[in-house]
Amino acid sequence: MSKMAAVAVQNGQISNIEVDIPTPATGQVLVKSLACGICGSDLHIARHGEEVFEIYKKMGALPQDLPSSAPIMLGHEFCAEVVSYGPETPPRFAPGTRVTCAPILLSQGGAGVGVTPGLSGAYSEYFIVDAELLLEVPAHLSTLAVAITEPLAVGVHAVNRANIDRDCVALVAGCGAIGLATIAALKHQGVKEIVASDLQANKREVAAQFGATHTVDPSQEDEVALAAQLAQGRRVVIFECVGIHQLINGFIERAPAHATLVITGVHTAMTQVNFGYATVKEMDIKFSYYYSVEEFADSLNMLASGEVAWQKMCTATVGMDGIADAFNTLLGPNEHIKVILEPGRQGELTPFSQS
Repeated sequence: MSKMAAVAVQNGQISNIEVDIPTPATGQVLVKSLACGICGSDLHIARHGEEVFEIYKKMGALPQDLPSSAPIMLGHEFCAEVVSYGPETPPRFAPGTRVTCAPILLSQGGAGVGVTPGLSGAYSEYFIVDAELLLEVPAHLSTLAVAITEPLAVGVHAVNRANIDRDCVALVAGCGAIGLATIAALKHQGVKEIVASDLQANKREVAAQFGATHTVDPSQEDEVALAAQLAQGRRVVIFECVGIHQLINGFIERAPAHATLVITGVHTAMTQVNFGYATVKEMDIKFSYYYSVEEFADSLNMLASGEVAWQKMCTATVGMDGIADAFNTLLGPNEHIKVILEPGRQGELTPFSQS
């Protein structure tokens, strides 16, 4: 067997393709994908791929001559199974062992798995990761739960970036996967008051189950004003997890003095911000992107301990032949939080049963 099924995005179109199974080099391991979450950044690449490419090119992360229409084999939120190791690579875990790891190939200059043209991602049947980063999955932990590790790590990193303490009041704007991960990380750190804001009632309900102490419909109530009222002079930390850049200026204008704004959404479009408000208030504005390998391992441990209600985050699964329709659903108005692809099967988008 030398070919495998994969999923690629090119010019905004999601396609099922057949490609060669990659060969691991020294320090690398070939793994079989068991489950992979569909991430908001995957959707962003599908919708705004050229914007993403241009930013990466300007930063030197991609070659200048790379066509903006280059295909990307997606997938970076995964649980996988060890298949084989590259030459002169000590086998850390036996073939068949379930593993996960931070989706970064240090062996290839830090290239991101599932976001870099020319590399197989975890939407493929097989892909390559670095052997030294492998983490063995605890036997009791569900394969689907492991696919939540990566977005949970994003939330853990965002909270660590905030330098938050237990007496701060946290406002999490947007209760999708990253917002819920942020709430879980805040709860893990012992933050006493967590305000969760989302337009959708089902997501606010899940946010409360993840640890939010107050939930707000921002179309009916000013979520920033509520957080400031609860703080009574203590620091307010706002986590922007919506991914809509037009909202950023509003958070800055409404934030109380000395607040911190942590932006976790992926924003590649130009936006207008009046920093005069932030200056007078002496706000701290930070951006959060990815995580450390240690934070990734911490996230796997949080899931293994049972403290994260990952089943509430997983709203559906899908097989390989249903991925294009799943993207169409997720790119429009929907109530999903996390849809997980199972590359080993076929089938359309199916609601996840928690039983």
